[in-house]
Amino acid sequence: MISVIYGAKGSGKTKRIIDAANTAGDKASGQVVFITDNDKSLGINSNVRFVNLAEYDVKSADQFIGFIKGMLATDFDIQKVFIDSLSRLLNKPAEELEPLFAALDKASASVEVVATVSADVLPAFLKPFAVKD
Repeated sequence: MISVIYGAKGSGKTKRIIDAANTAGDKASGQVVFITDNDKSLGINSNVRFVNLAEYDVKSADQFIGFIKGMLATDFDIQKVFIDSLSRLLNKPAEELEPLFAALDKASASVEVVATVSADVLPAFLKPFAVKD
């Protein structure tokens, strides 16, 4: 299952996803993973596995899906994956992320994925994943 937190740049998406990851980390019986491209933990609790994607030189959507699949294949205990700033991570606007979300939906069948996407208006393909406030 995928959920998308969206909004304009500076609208508080990162704070929302950090709070959600920390809450999930407190309640989960398995692993909770937080992925971003920042080398600072941004207030992520120690019970949430922090991954700095910049350390893995992931640049394309295909590489990103491969990274996620590899992570899920090697750790069957992952319950939730939080991805901050997906548009920035892949240097693509939200409108160009449809193939990525289709692949991510297939790859993450056994885990919950929550991602933030910068977009003033959510593209139609992302609307089924949108988090309601």
